[in-house]
Amino acid sequence: MENLSDVEPPVAIVVKYIGMTNTLNFTISPESVSDIVITNAYTLMLTRFVVQKILVPMIVFTGLSGNLVSIAVLTNPSMKSSTNCYLTFLAVFDSLYLITSFTLSFNHYETIKDEYIFKHWYPYGRVLSDMWSNASVILTVTFTIERYIAVCHPMRGRVICTPKRAKIIAIVMASCALACTIPEFFEWKLVYEKDDNVTIVRVDTTEFAKQESYSIGYYYFLAFMFTFIPLIALCSFNSILIRSVCKANEIRKVMTHTIATRSGDRRQWEQHKTTLMLIGVAVVFIICQLPSATLIIYNTYLDAADVSLNGNEVNNLRIAGNVSNTLIQCNAAINFILYSVMSTKFRRVFFRMLYRIMPGRKSESQYYREATYFTGVSFSKNTTAQHIVRYKGLSPLKKKYYKQRLSATIYRHSFTMFIE
Repeated sequence: MENLSDVEPPVAIVVKYIGMTNTLNFTISPESVSDIVITNAYTLMLTRFVVQKILVPMIVFTGLSGNLVSIAVLTNPSMKSSTNCYLTFLAVFDSLYLITSFTLSFNHYETIKDEYIFKHWYPYGRVLSDMWSNASVILTVTFTIERYIAVCHPMRGRVICTPKRAKIIAIVMASCALACTIPEFFEWKLVYEKDDNVTIVRVDTTEFAKQESYSIGYYYFLAFMFTFIPLIALCSFNSILIRSVCKANEIRKVMTHTIATRSGDRRQWEQHKTTLMLIGVAVVFIICQLPSATLIIYNTYLDAADVSLNGNEVNNLRIAGNVSNTLIQCNAAINFILYSVMSTKFRRVFFRMLYRIMPGRKSESQYYREATYFTGVSFSKNTTAQHIVRYKGLSPLKKKYYKQRLSATIYRHSFTMFIE
């Protein structure tokens, strides 16, 4: 997506924020152009090189791989829940955003940016990246509200927070976000110019986009809809969730032994850990989006006050735009790490799926025979977690030996839950 680094003086400054790009026009005096070269042109060039040609490919490759794994794990039948439905949709839109933003980074490659195909793709790529980003914002707010209902209003949560309802709500909310971004398709046009019998194609704004009523009204609508309102909502609901988690921790300390023996309380503790994970996702989202929100506020002030910028200040804004865009890409790429670190069940299912595709793995029957031999418990395909938990003949020593014996096999992630 085009950011401050994509626009040369004296035309416009483009700011990428939570779900959108928009153009704010500032006046740059002719004498200030030399300041760009004298002061921080090299810093801007270095920032563009590091961000667009080093960090962006690394972030996109890592994030796309993690998101694809997340989709595979979250859609596993054993992971079926309303929360995981939202997280699956979020991973899909984050992946689309990473792919689209990566193609837009080609604008910083001299051998690609003037290609005919890229010129035609660029306007659509900008709008599509806005669409995917807006959808991710809405979904993040939606699953935060869903978790608030599940934690603070559990009776209503049992009715509202179901996988079927979650799919419908996620589709509706994402569709609304995509629909809000459709007008951006009419902001750009391709202009064909001939120079010495050579046709030159360039991207320019349409007359529709230049209308003051549209540029101001639509800009502020998107700014509030996909920036300020989501940030305020996330801060508010997560404050309530954090307070609920703290209270739950205090109760757990008092009832430690009871929780260890009651399956209902164990399920409640799993829900508690899910809440912690979602809080982590929302907090990372807020941290990564705050710089973009700050740029929006600053540029809104400049626009309202009709402030003229010199070349040095323009370059500083471009550098800040590169950094804020990188943070947004990091936010789209980091969720897999959060799931892996904060969710035991996610890790267990991931390793189980990984084991199934490993070459030379043991057959399931071989594993059951080995587990039976070393534990004294009869394992079979029909063995359930309840059977193992209720089994009184498995001594603590055998439990310890069982864990040590199977520590070298990937299957431990599937069966540790039975004997914890």
